[in-house]
Amino acid sequence: MRILKLKGKSEEKILKEIEKEYGNQAVILSTQQEEQSGLTKWFKTPKTIITIAVKDEDELEQDKKAIEEIPRGNLVAESNEKLKEESYEVLLGLKDQLNQLQREIGTIKQVQLEDKKDSDNDTLEADNKWLNYLKAKLVQLGLKEEICTQYLEGMSDESPEEMIRKIYSELEKSLREKEEKDLAQIIFFIGSTGVGKTTTLAKLTAKYVLEEHKKVVLFTADTYRIAAVEQLKTYADILGVEIEVIYNEAELPQYIEKWKHMDYILIDTAGRSHKNEEQVKELKALMKNVDKKQVFLVLNASTAAKDVVTIVNTYEKAESEFDLIITKLDETDEIGNVVNIGYYANKPIMYLTNGQNVPADIKIFNKDEYITDLLGRISNE
Repeated sequence: MRILKLKGKSEEKILKEIEKEYGNQAVILSTQQEEQSGLTKWFKTPKTIITIAVKDEDELEQDKKAIEEIPRGNLVAESNEKLKEESYEVLLGLKDQLNQLQREIGTIKQVQLEDKKDSDNDTLEADNKWLNYLKAKLVQLGLKEEICTQYLEGMSDESPEEMIRKIYSELEKSLREKEEKDLAQIIFFIGSTGVGKTTTLAKLTAKYVLEEHKKVVLFTADTYRIAAVEQLKTYADILGVEIEVIYNEAELPQYIEKWKHMDYILIDTAGRSHKNEEQVKELKALMKNVDKKQVFLVLNASTAAKDVVTIVNTYEKAESEFDLIITKLDETDEIGNVVNIGYYANKPIMYLTNGQNVPADIKIFNKDEYITDLLGRISNE
């Protein structure tokens, strides 16, 4: 009798292979998940291992010969007697093999049961410690405790590997990304004062002009701060692009018509407080002049999670459809706040910025890269 272990991606596939290879000669002894190690294994589905018992070639040949030697048809009494004796011998042989197989199965199950009993208490205690540690680290990295609690709910009996896999899955659900190819020609940048709208606009201008060789023109409606206009003019001169200053929202359509041959028209707006309804109305009046547009709400990576919902709800009064740019990621250790922003805003994130260098410190948001970085910080601390 041979004991074999077969490994594959799923139990169903392995069983099909067993049936194809061994037919009804195989007996299933156990089914278990492959033990893995290392951080990356937490993002991969574990393989299944099935242990089977099959007869050796000699045993199969003996059974075949025994069956072939059994007389068939109408036999005389003497032949019938001989048939009974031979059949009885075959059955005794099969019985011995079955008893041996049952003993082997019993031994395997006993070992597994003893191992399980010895480790159950230790495993439960270790898993609970790991669960608490994991939650504490996520909160330390900036995730709101209520989000962590939701992610970890019902995981007290899970292995550390399974916890990480489930958290990865929950993070994927909370974060939405958007491909850059979906950009419209006319792009508005909105947000509160000081979040980095003008610098972000300059970074994207440099990216589109220098890396993608696009034709870009800049508009600024931020005439409340002289420094803002001068700052954008400086960037425009360096990058060799034109700039228009919009003093009244009624002027916007004529400037768009003038520059309609450009690949992108990037429009900087004045910083608006989400607490000032009148300023939000002015912003709405400016953007309503354009039907087909891309709007980016720019948020600081350190924006308090409790403020995100208020900010998003306020700007939705000016424009219901917008995506997010999260800035100044380099100024905080709590990078988990990106999850809070994505979770509470329920809007796609297109770009992240992590410094003042133009255009180097801006990149398209990739949630897989971000989640790997976030969870990697847990393992490295």
